[in-house]
Amino acid sequence: MVINMRRLFTILLALALVVPVFAQRGEGWTSKTVADGITYLSFSGLEEVSGSPQEVYVLDWDMSNPSYALRFTWSEKATITSNVHRRENAVATLNAAYEPISVVTKVGGYYHSCMPRDTVMETPVFNWKSEAALYTDASGRNVKIAFDGKGKSIAEQRAFYAASDWENIFTSAPMLIDNYEPVGAFFMDSTLTAAQLEEYNYEHPVRHQGVRHPRTAVAITEDGHFIMVAVDGRREGICEGMSARELTRFLEKNFHPQYALNMDGGGSTTLCVREEGDPVTHVVNCPTGNKKHDHAGERRLYSHLCIVEVPEMPSAQEIREKVKADWNLASGLDRVLDWAPKAGTPAPKGYEATYISHYGRHGSRYAYTAKAYTVLLEMLQQADTTGNLTPFGQDLLGRLEPFWDYAQYRVGDLTELGWQQHAQIARTMVQSFPKAFGDGSRVEAASSASVRAIMSMTSCVSSLSRVAPKADIYAHQGKTDIQATRPNERNNPFVYKGPASVFPYGESPEAFFLRRFPQYRQVLGRLFIDPDKALENRKAFDVFFNLYMFVAGMNSLRADVRLNVDGIFTPEEFAILWETDNYERFREYLPYRTPCSSIVDDIIAKADARLAAGEKGADLRFGHDHIVMSLLMIMDIDFFSRYPSSPDDLIRVFQTYRSPMATNLQFVFYTPKKKGGDVLVKVLHNGEEVQLGFLQAVSGPYYKWDDVRAYLAARVSLFVNAKN
Repeated sequence: MVINMRRLFTILLALALVVPVFAQRGEGWTSKTVADGITYLSFSGLEEVSGSPQEVYVLDWDMSNPSYALRFTWSEKATITSNVHRRENAVATLNAAYEPISVVTKVGGYYHSCMPRDTVMETPVFNWKSEAALYTDASGRNVKIAFDGKGKSIAEQRAFYAASDWENIFTSAPMLIDNYEPVGAFFMDSTLTAAQLEEYNYEHPVRHQGVRHPRTAVAITEDGHFIMVAVDGRREGICEGMSARELTRFLEKNFHPQYALNMDGGGSTTLCVREEGDPVTHVVNCPTGNKKHDHAGERRLYSHLCIVEVPEMPSAQEIREKVKADWNLASGLDRVLDWAPKAGTPAPKGYEATYISHYGRHGSRYAYTAKAYTVLLEMLQQADTTGNLTPFGQDLLGRLEPFWDYAQYRVGDLTELGWQQHAQIARTMVQSFPKAFGDGSRVEAASSASVRAIMSMTSCVSSLSRVAPKADIYAHQGKTDIQATRPNERNNPFVYKGPASVFPYGESPEAFFLRRFPQYRQVLGRLFIDPDKALENRKAFDVFFNLYMFVAGMNSLRADVRLNVDGIFTPEEFAILWETDNYERFREYLPYRTPCSSIVDDIIAKADARLAAGEKGADLRFGHDHIVMSLLMIMDIDFFSRYPSSPDDLIRVFQTYRSPMATNLQFVFYTPKKKGGDVLVKVLHNGEEVQLGFLQAVSGPYYKWDDVRAYLAARVSLFVNAKN
């Protein structure tokens, strides 16, 4: 038996620290561990500090556990908390900042708002809502609460936060506890009567914080615990809410935090905890929007805080160095691989591979858009007429014109290399899993309507017919194949519907390009005497998007056809352009997770049918790179869906070079030679064994199919609301 000492230490630490503290809180409290180092607590009953009935919900995260992080989220369109909780696949999600026009909201290094008003909304009340702030760095593991707006004017606060180096900032007020000082208890005059408080404007801090309301707060303890708090209210005799003073004293008494900050409360107060509360939304408290004592009254909000799992990944700089050193890798979606068999983990004793479920991208092709060739060609031709070409530019034009004459009617077509790739993949499948293609086996193949995908399928099944002559093979393409091959295609009558996809970064792909590649004029200067004149009315982002495709795409062509593109980019420049293209592809592919979930359902349904019938063989699907990338995100393969807080760190988890030409994803099913055992499955991506998120394998890369089926169904539920 292998003992995970790190996990054992975490459990013992939790028992040593959490249980005794909980025991001191007295009656009315319940506690449950929801993950290593993360505890969900709730209180219901007569609360001593306020002297009134209260319902309070708390999430306590021990920040010494490196497997989790605090994520700040922003939604361009206001969204209910439970949708964000689902979207982020969070352990817990809490509403966060006040209305954006009153506060600072900085997420992933991008300011969505920076106290644009001196007053609170449309009222004459001075803007008091940014006296303190919650901060994290890009890792989400370094968290800080600070009274940074104290003693500053509104203008000084705005300037201070605008100059901050912190990656993520949500300002708020009032500060409740500052280095153990309960400042929130003195935020307003506690001797004011209810009638006197009512005389103030509703948004005035004295009334806003002096009256009992539902409350949201965050806190940090000296021993490194981050605490999320939701206090319900506005229900007399059940849960009456708290004032800022009462909330301060409540936190002080029960959690003894070093720092604590009040966040947006009232109708905004909402906390979701994984597998707790409402069985669908996982809201644990009772938001007041519907004026009922249930979980359904959520308010739509812009900002949220999530506790999320964060696997260990290479640093962004490590990825950049790796890409800079490998031109093929920097070619991203145009990368070319060798599809010969790769070494794998032997099957458990008594098992053999009898069925394969496969999705593959078409093979190498000419550029999918003519612009990859014509944008540069037209710029060179125009510059030639005005004497604006350098000698290098003149040489390239002389070679590009005849190349275009050859390629213009081949745009998007499969190349000879693309045909060979799928023939090799077929041979590799049979060589690696011969039992699946032997006597009595059946192979069914389907393709998207794309000609290059159909030709890739044709190459594969043709090769299979030669190397697996005993297999019964049938290949087809039609409208009914759309859900299994290209479900995001326009006018798909069966398309799945799901929650709105939200791009997590405020920086547009064009802005990202301009920030990361300011040297674009220097690159153009190799081709044009006057780069700005060559650009004319064209956007540099559009030009380099196509120029990158032009250079990268030469990988897919025969040696006697491809152009020598040496000298256009240095390896470092090409690597940066890969990163800017990677960022754009992430934005483009993110919405495809919902429609492409139908492929996951197809994998499950066909596998179950094959296993029930005891039938050997393979189901092969042929389509496109964006489908494979979407499947990697849907299934969280090798944590592909765990995008980080900072756009500059995206490459740590999401890399287009993982979807090269002819990329493929294979579920290989192993059945026991003797009846009675579990069906096992391992997942191969580009022939390499991969991991399904945090799903526990039974041995090496081998999972129980029952576990995988349940895991995949749960992952699909994150992205799909309705199936046609």
